[in-house]
Amino acid sequence: MTSALDVIQRYKGMVETELEKYLPRTGEPPDFYKAVWELLDRGGKRFRPVLVFLAAECVGGNKESAIGAAAAVELLHNMTLIHDDIEDQSELRRGKPCIHIIYGIPVSINVGDAMLIKVFEVANGSIIPIDRCKRLVTCIAKRAYDITWGQAFEFSLWKRNEFSEEDVIRLLRCKTGALTGLATEAGAIAGGGQDDEILTLGSFGETIGIAFQIIDDVLNVVGEEKNYGKEIGGDIREGKKTVMAANLLKNATETDRKIFLRLLGKKTIRRVEIKRAVDLYKKYGSIDYAKARSKFYLKEAIQILNNLPKSESRENLELIAKFLVSRNY
Repeated sequence: MTSALDVIQRYKGMVETELEKYLPRTGEPPDFYKAVWELLDRGGKRFRPVLVFLAAECVGGNKESAIGAAAAVELLHNMTLIHDDIEDQSELRRGKPCIHIIYGIPVSINVGDAMLIKVFEVANGSIIPIDRCKRLVTCIAKRAYDITWGQAFEFSLWKRNEFSEEDVIRLLRCKTGALTGLATEAGAIAGGGQDDEILTLGSFGETIGIAFQIIDDVLNVVGEEKNYGKEIGGDIREGKKTVMAANLLKNATETDRKIFLRLLGKKTIRRVEIKRAVDLYKKYGSIDYAKARSKFYLKEAIQILNNLPKSESRENLELIAKFLVSRNY
């Protein structure tokens, strides 16, 4: 029986060769190219380019036509990781020190900027009809703007103690959801999909991105660092507004609210204090609640996907969606 990991493995290696056409591994100055490939070579799940390929096939296209779109999406994703890690003052990415920790902030900002510029060159080089190519580039520009808007909205939430689950979902839709929505939308465009198919697949990707991020936030407080690849409890230190945090603040006593808010965003937080915050999540059932909300968005995403004709590619998209929500790392 085919697993989600089998499907991911089948497609994930196709983007590296395409990226090397536009970003060589060596050159002057050395730190520039080293920093680019330091992150890209760490791999990650690479599920976003796989979503691109499957979405293209889902509308009757082929993976060859979607290579440019897949490489552009993966490059945009990695660019956001570099900038996000700087803005969040993160320390670990994919189990290793963040790029700005290794190369410094100035180099890392510049590398992220270069990646963003290359995204459009890669997309523009796609082997698809010119009208499709123009639509792909426009789609990437819109989604990239949504991501930066989402980041700005997150900055505004940092300053607030009062926030709702609706605020959090709005944030997730414009950040993680924008990237996964871009992946499936770009694949549908590159694969020659009709307007309704492009809209359906974009909506599916956006919704599964929300479900994925909710689980990612859960793993940040209950996962194992060696498997998760990022600092456990880092979201609490950062002051990240999550579904768990919104649920806790909605249901906690005034005393527990005050304790939690003193810990959320504390830059010098100790491990024992992180544990105290996690214990509060457990006390009010916020972790289990977040898991249930993730499953709700997964169900919604699959319902959207089922508007498309049944095919092996559609089944594989559903398989990956379920994997992203059920993972424990």
